[in-house]
Amino acid sequence: AGMVTHQTVITATVKAIDKEAGTISVMGPAGKTVRARVEDPANLDKVKVGDELLITFTEARAISVEHAK
Repeated sequence: AGMVTHQTVITATVKAIDKEAGTISVMGPAGKTVRARVEDPANLDKVKVGDELLITFTEARAISVEHAK
């Protein structure tokens, strides 16, 4: 068994905010724009279009191997 984690940190620019839908669109360093739903829509009041955000992505993968029965 084992587990691997990978963490990526990027700076992204806020491109759009949809308070009604509770989503934010950000553009990363490669120019790709991603729309995401925010966990707490009240946080959308803290940002505006053009702001830069520091975003941390964490991925974890686990595997377990057993003998076939």
